[in-house]
Amino acid sequence: MIGNDLITINYNHRKTISANDFFQAKMAVDRDYKVAGRKFEIFFEKDDNVFCGKRLSGDRDIKLDTLFSIAKDDLITTFPDYHLDGYQVRNIVYSYLKENIMGYGVLAGKNKFKYSIDKSLVKIVYEQMTNKYILSKSTKYYFKLDTKNMKIVDFTKL
Repeated sequence: MIGNDLITINYNHRKTISANDFFQAKMAVDRDYKVAGRKFEIFFEKDDNVFCGKRLSGDRDIKLDTLFSIAKDDLITTFPDYHLDGYQVRNIVYSYLKENIMGYGVLAGKNKFKYSIDKSLVKIVYEQMTNKYILSKSTKYYFKLDTKNMKIVDFTKL
């Protein structure tokens, strides 16, 4: 059990997570996480560590299977804007495509995202799959998102 003045966390396992694994987990977060599943979230920061995971239940008395911790210095070095969630990045990508690609439309369940991080630049490869009758077609886009100002700084249609 671990906690602070506001919350108590009960967990079965405790693991240290790498900065890249933390980043990938944050990018998988959906806006509709209550429908889609549990959200990977940060619970609190203490003694230069960040504690995170997926809650099973509770608001103040949180229950988890695994509590993850990461050194804040490592996290800031790799992913300075670590409070950013994946749905925020995806919304920026979708908005950019709607404004800049004629006839672009989002197809539910047909989109794949791959992410990598380089300090405050999130590199995104977005693949949109379209099906017409029995033929399928894939279109790939490459983005660089500056997390300091939340703007697309590089875009290429592959």
